[in-house]
Amino acid sequence: MIFDELDALVCDLDGVVYRGDEEVPGSVAALTSLRERGLSILYLTNNSRSTIDQYLRKLRGLGLVVERDEILTSAVVTAETLADRGLAPGPVLVVGGEGVERELTAAGFEIDGGDDPRLVVVGWDPRFDYDMMRRAVSAVRRGATLIATNADTTFPAAGGDLWPGGGAILASIEAGAGARAEVMGKPHAPMMDAAERRLGGARAVAAVGDRPGTDLAGARSKGWRTILVLSGVVGRDELDRLEERPDVIAEDLAAAVRGEVLQ
Repeated sequence: MIFDELDALVCDLDGVVYRGDEEVPGSVAALTSLRERGLSILYLTNNSRSTIDQYLRKLRGLGLVVERDEILTSAVVTAETLADRGLAPGPVLVVGGEGVERELTAAGFEIDGGDDPRLVVVGWDPRFDYDMMRRAVSAVRRGATLIATNADTTFPAAGGDLWPGGGAILASIEAGAGARAEVMGKPHAPMMDAAERRLGGARAVAAVGDRPGTDLAGARSKGWRTILVLSGVVGRDELDRLEERPDVIAEDLAAAVRGEVLQ
């Protein structure tokens, strides 16, 4: 079984651990058993809306034992990366919710940077409307650099639905501005490099996710093994169209841990 060979597991959240506020059945028990076996677990999510504190409350509320440094979001990576480039302090226009705003503020950026922001940072924001799109497009056309926390066009919600994600918001801004964003989240290097640093030298790593083009593509870029679960955005009818086959395919994380795999 793949889990017997690992030092660490990089685990996506939406569509793997939960959908909306509902646990994917068996995921908490599966993760608890892996932790008890001694695996290090890093929760890695492209969803940038929530703060680390909010993720801690949500995961602990589901019954998981998890510490702050075991959660990494694309909002954290975005703020760290931009600050490391020497861009803070500076005015930033944010379309992305509290998670992005909190991390950029902590990194020294001035949020809602008036009429002439240096950066426009886009993530998922349910408050998004035409006026926010207009302001972002205008700022980019005036020379602001367009940054995206992630480019996921959808995310798995409760009840089996797929809702528009940050990538859908980003697409409207890119279209209006005639520009392409630099993306920080999975599978791109800023997110994957940050995850690798937080794993502390673990040698045998696998990533579990529901998105082949982000979760698993990012894992492959680091030489990690890949586990695809069908509890999120990909269904059985789409498996034949995968460009690269994961090391393991299972209905959900609990099935993967039990060894009930489709591949």
